[in-house]
Amino acid sequence: MRRICLFAGYDKENKIQDYVVYLIKELSKISEVYFMGNGRFPPDELFKIAPYTQMFYSQRMPLKDFGCWQYLIAKLGWEKLEKYDELILCNDSVYGPLYNLEDFFRSMERKGYDFWSATSDYESNFHLHSYCMVFTQDVVKNAQFHKFWRSVPFAYDADNCERELTPLLTEQGFIGNSYIRTFKQENVLHNPVQMLQEHKAPFVKVKSFLPENEYTAGTGIELRHQLRTRTDYDTALIQKHINMAHLPQTVGQKIARFAGL
Repeated sequence: MRRICLFAGYDKENKIQDYVVYLIKELSKISEVYFMGNGRFPPDELFKIAPYTQMFYSQRMPLKDFGCWQYLIAKLGWEKLEKYDELILCNDSVYGPLYNLEDFFRSMERKGYDFWSATSDYESNFHLHSYCMVFTQDVVKNAQFHKFWRSVPFAYDADNCERELTPLLTEQGFIGNSYIRTFKQENVLHNPVQMLQEHKAPFVKVKSFLPENEYTAGTGIELRHQLRTRTDYDTALIQKHINMAHLPQTVGQKIARFAGL
């Protein structure tokens, strides 16, 4: 199985955080990784991921995740992308993987989906979340899939793109699904503890640990407990990110205490 992964990264301090290095390292074990950073990452930061990437790019533009992936698609070209069995889109909005990635991918491949993701959203129209989304070669070769990527505005919101992409591919006759699917009118990302307890979630969203997140406020200690008892993931990566990234140290320490780290 040949896979290629297009990874979208952003950090307002232009640093590649340790949890991102770990995520890219694990992705490199199952795929060829290409990194696009929205910003001006200095060489010493980019060198952190050099052993695990085929190529990395850094450019300050009004890019969001779909814009970064659009940039990489244009850079690499469809002729190259169509040679792989699977195309993976991933970003740095999650901590993980919490479990072995190869096992996770094999479990989904056995189900025979044309495109899939870790989680999905039923709050509005059903759509797959894009923080880890996978497409088979048949989808990658599809003309409407190409057209979608040509038409994505650079600064387009990820939610809008997700809501467009899933029904577009379904209309083309492709079958998509998610690893975790509750069949309830909800966004499962609002229940990270349940995702770990009941579904063996492969990732947990970074924003799950932030106190201003109205959906996960007050769950930090239990979430920490679930990570430590159910996974081998190094929670020190989360603590370091919360303490250092984007936040004054005192605020970061308060958030880390809130999250039970």
